[in-house]
Amino acid sequence: MKKLFMILAILISVFLAIGCAGNQQNGGTEDNGEDGAVETTNVIMEDIQFKPATIQISVGDTVTWTNEDSTEHTVTSDNFDSGNLEQGETFTHTFNEAGVYDYQCTIHPSMTGTVIVGDVDTGTGNTNNDGTGGY
Repeated sequence: MKKLFMILAILISVFLAIGCAGNQQNGGTEDNGEDGAVETTNVIMEDIQFKPATIQISVGDTVTWTNEDSTEHTVTSDNFDSGNLEQGETFTHTFNEAGVYDYQCTIHPSMTGTVIVGDVDTGTGNTNNDGTGGY
């Protein structure tokens, strides 16, 4: 009986550890637990769209784009270029300066996105994902 409880306790611990280690998607962020710590924001490429199309992050934060589409995409701006990303591939960029960074997929030019870094006034008053960015 003691062995059964021990095995059960180990299995529960393993499942909890796996669940806690999961990656957030669709604009989720990860934090290493310290105040003011660098965060990673995830953007998905799917259905010829960046999801979310617009994100706002802090200076020093990182964005990871993941291609979950069946076609190749790029993440290209004046400041960074992923090259061609096939399905399942990722591209990560750390933003060390405040500003507004517009980017697009050079393969699908109507597929656009924006990263707002820091407390930048964009003039629109809207930094929420409005579902745009596709064709």
